[in-house]
Amino acid sequence: MALLVVPGPALPSEAESGLVSWFWSAVVGVLACLSVWLVQGLGDRYGPWRPEPERVAPRRASRLRPRPSTRMALQMAAGVAAAFVCGRLFFDGHWPWAVLTAYVAASGNRGRTDVLRKGIERFAGAAVGTLLATGVAAVGVTGHAAAAVMFAVLAVALWLRPLNYGYWAAGMTTALSLLLGYFGQDAVSLLPTRLAAIALGAGLSVAAAWWLLPVQRRRPQELAPRRGRESEDRAGRPL
Repeated sequence: MALLVVPGPALPSEAESGLVSWFWSAVVGVLACLSVWLVQGLGDRYGPWRPEPERVAPRRASRLRPRPSTRMALQMAAGVAAAFVCGRLFFDGHWPWAVLTAYVAASGNRGRTDVLRKGIERFAGAAVGTLLATGVAAVGVTGHAAAAVMFAVLAVALWLRPLNYGYWAAGMTTALSLLLGYFGQDAVSLLPTRLAAIALGAGLSVAAAWWLLPVQRRRPQELAPRRGRESEDRAGRPL
């Protein structure tokens, strides 16, 4: 994730091409996976939030083949891979914006409509962030003041994120423009490119979720009778 949002080359100029760049990218990916596995393993083994075994309800195996989790994994793989290719073809060095959007829209999705909703919210939030960033640039906020405003915007966006993901997308877009301006880049001129890349990444994730092994959410009324019969069989009495 850090490689996707870094504002400039992460490696020295002599190491930005060839097998050296591929090697370090692979090393970073392996370190990220090992870190997540380590923290999750320690949390599952020693964390105080572990559920008691007798209170864990048995999960009913899904009759969908492939399983929903496998379908969502394949959807994310297809969407992110397409975002890598299309982002590199159409946006050159700004490909991470398309890839990050494809990942965010597809991660933890709860069905086709959920992916569509998150894609729309991310694009709408980025559009609002573009207007905010343009206003900040017009005021002339630069240097250390821009860094202070950036952290303030991120704090507000993080606070509002539980309400709607669009707030977070707007805050991230504004903060990114301030960060690019801090490093001397013309952030305002890059924002239309960012919006186009976000739209591309969201569209690719939505397409993968809707047409590649789609996972349709069942209605609650369809699940209620089956859940009731299972509870009756397990407990020996009706609910």
